[in-house]
Amino acid sequence: MQKVTTMETETRIETMHHDGIRESYTRIHHKSGMTVCVLKKQAAVTTAILGVHCGSVDRQFRVNQTESPITIPDGTAHFLEHKLFAAEEGEADAIARFAEYGVNADAYTTPDMTAYLFSATENEIPALKILLDFVLHPYFTKENVARERSIIAQEIRMYDDTPTQRGYYNTLEALYHNHPIRINVGGTEQSIADITPDVLYQFYKAFYHPANMVLTVAGNVTPEEILAVCDSCIPDSFPPFSTERIFEAEPQTIVKPYAEGTAQIASPILYLGIKDCDLHKDPWERERHAAAVDILNDILFCKSSAFYNDLYERGLINGKFGFEYEHAETYAYALLSAETEKPAEVAAEIKRYLSERIRLHDITDIQFERCRRVMYASAVTSFESAEDMASECLNSAIDGGELFRSIDIMMAVTKEDLFAVLDRLYDLNRMTVSVVFPKQPV
Repeated sequence: MQKVTTMETETRIETMHHDGIRESYTRIHHKSGMTVCVLKKQAAVTTAILGVHCGSVDRQFRVNQTESPITIPDGTAHFLEHKLFAAEEGEADAIARFAEYGVNADAYTTPDMTAYLFSATENEIPALKILLDFVLHPYFTKENVARERSIIAQEIRMYDDTPTQRGYYNTLEALYHNHPIRINVGGTEQSIADITPDVLYQFYKAFYHPANMVLTVAGNVTPEEILAVCDSCIPDSFPPFSTERIFEAEPQTIVKPYAEGTAQIASPILYLGIKDCDLHKDPWERERHAAAVDILNDILFCKSSAFYNDLYERGLINGKFGFEYEHAETYAYALLSAETEKPAEVAAEIKRYLSERIRLHDITDIQFERCRRVMYASAVTSFESAEDMASECLNSAIDGGELFRSIDIMMAVTKEDLFAVLDRLYDLNRMTVSVVFPKQPV
């Protein structure tokens, strides 16, 4: 999708309010192009998160329409996340600068976002200045990139030895032919060997633009304080943002219906992945679809469901049973997981159960309302935590949505939406079973 954003000539401020949950926040459209959300609230801890709309799936892109596509090594976004904390020789790095104010800082990379954050009980404003300063002023050298490469290689090896990570990516590799969602966020030891300072600067210049960023701050701060920091810390020298994310066409078919691996575990872990081909470009349609999937999955598989209890009472699962749904503009999938001594039997039971529910459409009004209200209550409860508030607001805004409207969309989901998901998502031809077995003693 081509995204061209011109620099704002002035800052615009609006107050977002939700009558139902009696909460509000300030949304600032900063003149730099950055979206800034300030959730003022009495809290023990103030949390700030600066999210950049780029992640591990952004391996190919075009900076503007006149240039050829650029392909970068897998793991570049994650590598860049690590290296941004670095400082010039003789100067304190970002972590040390935060520590001087008693502030804890961190960062993470997802398929679609890179986020930098801190939590503070005091000194929020100096900490925010540090956050904006180190993210907006990168410093890479051959020496510090080489040092980081060995650290990240160790991290990759550690994750490769993690049973849940192995099962997760085995499943995605069996679902997706081409989409980079199938590739580990950190890349591989081979791919990060090709990451150089030039690669990092190239990726940084393509995506690290204020118009491609969202800043959320929740806690003991005012919008006026945050705006003043943004005005002083965000340079005026950014050109218009025009980077186009490029993805190879992805077939609706899966790669294979079965995959397996081994790890140092006591019991097999089953993963059942479902490729969702019902993708939506519009963020509101995407969010409504995701809400319907979440409600439906809760009805079908929660620990109070008849299906879960049947599997448990028959000894097919041991209580470690979960489900999730991940979605974006270019991919979506559902994933069920269970620890079980009989993975083939449990997988067959899940498929049989889904086929039966599709045929019967037997979701009751009571089930529907209960699950929807549980999700609503969870959304309301998140406002009790500054960290949860900042995270939820960021996730909505980075995907093109808005926090309060997201809550309304969830409550607007109907049973008919659930039936549509039931009919389209749980296609047996788009399911793959992946099992991680215990390693046999040598």
